[in-house]
Amino acid sequence: MSKIVVTGATGLLGRALVKILSQSNTVIGTGFSRAAPPIEQLDLHDQAAITAFLDTHRPNILVHAAAERKPDICENDHQATIALNVQAAEFLAQLCKDRDIQFVLVSTDYVFNGKSAPYIENAATSPVNFYGESKVQAEQAVLAVSPQHTVVRVPVLYGDVEYLAESAVTVIAEHVLNNPHSEHDHWAIRYPTHVEDIALTLKDLFVQPPEKQAGTFHISDNQSMTKYEMAVFIAKALNLDTQGLVALPEPSQTAARPYNCALKDTRLNAMGIAHHRDFATAIANVLSKHTL
Repeated sequence: MSKIVVTGATGLLGRALVKILSQSNTVIGTGFSRAAPPIEQLDLHDQAAITAFLDTHRPNILVHAAAERKPDICENDHQATIALNVQAAEFLAQLCKDRDIQFVLVSTDYVFNGKSAPYIENAATSPVNFYGESKVQAEQAVLAVSPQHTVVRVPVLYGDVEYLAESAVTVIAEHVLNNPHSEHDHWAIRYPTHVEDIALTLKDLFVQPPEKQAGTFHISDNQSMTKYEMAVFIAKALNLDTQGLVALPEPSQTAARPYNCALKDTRLNAMGIAHHRDFATAIANVLSKHTL
């Protein structure tokens, strides 16, 4: 059993990490604006507070899931994005190295430009938006601190949301419910992955020998679909007509999006670690808790 700290524990992925990892470990979750017991409040911009926190709890592993993940927000505020996505990650990585704590950075498939999928773990990065650029900088900073640290790249995520707009996947349900003729991107290819599958994968990874945990990993489901195709699945799960949904053949967001960032998880497959689930079944289960 390990003692694990999870930053961003109030978020969608963070909650799943706390839930799954707590099954066989002691887990301490931290958050900030939404933190309430048992989640501990920790300001990731307060270096003295972070240092005191780690010296008090002395975890074996720290999973850094806190980040600004919305590309349009990142595009409009570079300074705040760098402060949280890069500087906080680098500081945590250095503290963890100094204290012999395994540091795990949660990164993104958006570090790639989407033109040469699928991408293996050592593929060259080339982000098309500032969110992706901030994550490239974070990855480089963390592994420069210690090549024994871990970088985990994940695609678009969904799961048991507190509200539909919490995930870029479930927010589609909000649009479908509000407008039977809602428009959805039918250009970019995505690989929606359930947050519990990310957590289950890390749970399996953490029992591997330390040397096998070092470096970069890809965790992704393998069902490809556009947001329009997700919208069709979601409408069917909600027993709504799909005929009125509008497919947009070109991207329309403020920040550029890559076309196809399929992540090939060669390292995990070699270890026999794989957690997947059927999207149609899983999204119907998620939505059933919000549309009763």
